[in-house]
Parts: sequence; C-alpha cells; structure tokens
Amino acid sequence: MTSIDLVAPPQHVLERTRCAVGTLLPAALAELPDETREVVEFGLARQDFSTAALVLLSAEAFGDADATGVALALEFAQLHERLHADLMIHGGAWEAFGADRVVSAADALLSLAFARLTKPWVMIVNVALMSVVDGYVQEIGMDEEDDVDLAQHLGVAAAKHSSLPAAACELGALAAGASASQAGHLRQFGDDIGLARKHVDDVLALPDALAHGRRTLPVVAAANSGMSVAGGRKWCEQQAGLLLARALNHLRRCGPGARAAAELTALAEELTTARCVPAPAVPAQPTGRSTTLPGA
Repeated sequence: MTSIDLVAPPQHVLERTRCAVGTLLPAALAELPDETREVVEFGLARQDFSTAALVLLSAEAFGDADATGVALALEFAQLHERLHADLMIHGGAWEAFGADRVVSAADALLSLAFARLTKPWVMIVNVALMSVVDGYVQEIGMDEEDDVDLAQHLGVAAAKHSSLPAAACELGALAAGASASQAGHLRQFGDDIGLARKHVDDVLALPDALAHGRRTLPVVAAANSGMSVAGGRKWCEQQAGLLLARALNHLRRCGPGARAAAELTALAEELTTARCVPAPAVPAQPTGRSTTLPGA
C-alpha cells in the first residue's frame, strides 16, 4: 500500500501527512527524556509537515513503497534546523524553554533522524544540514557588513532554505526505487521550491522587516537596484514564480505518473505562489545601493 492516500487539496495533504507520520511518533518520542520530549513536542506542533509531505509524494511518484519512516526522519531534521533558528533569534522554543534544553532537543532530533535512515541516506541529510549551518555562518558574517549584496543574500537563502526540501525529495524518490537521474530531478524540484518559498516568506514578512530594519530579500533587492521597496517585493514575487516554473520543469523531466505529478504540483504551488496576497501600502521612496540596513 502507499504511504498515504492523497486525493484531497494540498492543505489536506499536509493534514494527512501529519496523521501518517504521527503513527510513528509515540514510539520515537518514547526514546527521549521527559524534558527533551517536551521541547520536541512543542516544536512539532509548529511544523506544517511539508518536508515529510515532499518525501511521501516523491516516493509515490515512483511506486508503492512505505516511506513514512524516511518522512519522519526528514521532519526531525527540519525541526532540528528550526530549533537552531529559534536560538539565533531568541524566540520560539528558546523563549519557552531556554537555550540549554533547546540545544539538547536539537541534538536528540539528529539522533532520532539518523537512526531511521540507511548510511548512504544519512550522508545526504548530513550534507544538507551542513549546508544549513554554512548559511547561518555566512549570515552572521553579513550582519557585520555595511554593504548589501543580493547575490550573497540569495546564496544564504538557498543554503538555509533549499537544502532540506531538496534532500526530502531525493530520498523519497530513492526510497521508491527511482533511478539516480529521476531522483536528481526531484532533488532540483525540492531545491527550487525551497528558495521560492523563502522569497514568498520574505514578501509576507516585509512590513515587519521594514519596521525592524531587517535585510530580507525584498529589501536587499531594492537596495541593490535603486528601486522602491514595493519594487523589491514585486521582484521577489516574480522570482518565486520563475523558481516554481523551473521546479515543475524538473518534475516533468523525472517522469512521474500523472497523479503524482498533479499532487506535487499542487503542493508546490500551495507552499509558494499561492500564498502571495495583494501588496499592502509600503514606503515608496527609492532605496539606493549605498543604504545601510541593519539586521538580517
């Protein structure tokens, strides 16, 4: 039987993914001390389980393999990254539990994830997580720089937000017996979706970024081109659309069945361009390249 029966709209795909993966959670979390489990459960409640959904849908594109264990592993890896993000911003789990408990929980999540993967697949996830770490290191360095460089910000965004979706799609395909070429195309699909989603996230967070002087992608795009912040927003929306189109081209080239292609397309759109909303009023003054914008 397939991992999950996905015939509903994308939001239901995520709900069904949570239910499918959730059947494995009690046994997995039982391995953790109570204090660590509390942090992990707090984090899981905030996850949308889209990483796990990418694993399951990618597996279903090539067969009937049960990939729920792999999906859970990637969701644990995704939560590991999110807990470290909370540590960086001093929010979320850090605010609720403190740094020591969050670090312990993040370490435990890696153990839980790797225990559910074969050695070659552990290497794929490890490379993805190292890319995320590299993104954070580069971001810290940029915080100390006055210049605003769009290419550098895009590189950091890709490292932090594309690596795990790419690994999720690749491992889902491999779990179902896909060829290296097919898995490679799905990896590129996940990579593009991750970066497209980051563009949309930064568009949606633009009012907060402006209020706190944060250098997000729309702000940096505006600073590099001399256009208004509204222009930076429009550029990010266009980039999200282009990345989605490129992702769907990779999806077609990997040769999934029609149903699987439709499901992955719908989920990709739901995570990216479908979330764009009409632009609110934002300051229209041009942002020159020499402008110094604090924060990242």
